[in-house]
Amino acid sequence: MDIYSCLKDRSPPLPCHYSIETAAQYCGVLPATLRAWQRYGLINPERDERGSCWYSESDLTRLHAILKKVTAGVPIALIPPYLNEPDVHPACEGKIKRQNSSWRGLQAEILECLGEGKLQKLRRILWRFGREYPLHCLVNKVLRPIREFLATRSQGVLSQQKGLLDSIIIEYATYVMRTTRSHPETQVLLLPMQIDDPLELWLEALKLAGEGLNVELISLEVNDPDLSAFKVEHFMIWSDSTLDSRQQAKFDRWLNQGLPVMLVGKAANFKVACKYQNGDF
Repeated sequence: MDIYSCLKDRSPPLPCHYSIETAAQYCGVLPATLRAWQRYGLINPERDERGSCWYSESDLTRLHAILKKVTAGVPIALIPPYLNEPDVHPACEGKIKRQNSSWRGLQAEILECLGEGKLQKLRRILWRFGREYPLHCLVNKVLRPIREFLATRSQGVLSQQKGLLDSIIIEYATYVMRTTRSHPETQVLLLPMQIDDPLELWLEALKLAGEGLNVELISLEVNDPDLSAFKVEHFMIWSDSTLDSRQQAKFDRWLNQGLPVMLVGKAANFKVACKYQNGDF
């Protein structure tokens, strides 16, 4: 998926420099995340006379190093001393283990807010996490584990908390999706043929928007979709069941027509597993 081809950059003040929007897309994060990292002193890009930030090739290398540490669970406050280390420094690794990694800390904050009914605080925390961390980490390392934990408990109060969390996730995902539409980025349609957990659509949309994509979401199952009405660069067809013969024939027809369709959800994992077992790789 080429998410950079549609970028229209301003002219940089120096050769081989990139705007904050371009740098963010190369790293798969939002511009707001790069601004948060600047406030933490993790990165210090060049600025032009208007105050706009421009990132050099070495800045991009540093950003990827930061991204690697953050993804590994290193708390942002602990990153600066270890940016030049190829892997997580043993001393830093010990701190992470003692703190159960930054992901456990973020999960605990959210669960505490849910348990105490502090919903406005929960919203502020989620907004802050979304600025400071890549959204794919927020989704995979924090939100999905919390929802799995709440779903495995039968107590009614935890089901209530899960419902509250889901509502706030949808609210936040809508905000991020709307924000990314202010830039002419690649447009993606996310459409479910069959889905076990509808909130997963919103989490996937949040991840895609965090990569700078303009996401359009159909939130209800469409068993027999018609893609002819949409003019987008990519179609992501979600299914948690193996496609039936009619759906598979339609999907193959889309491919033969050259439509940019991609199967996601559990059905895509089933297909990969079958290819692996059959030795098709």
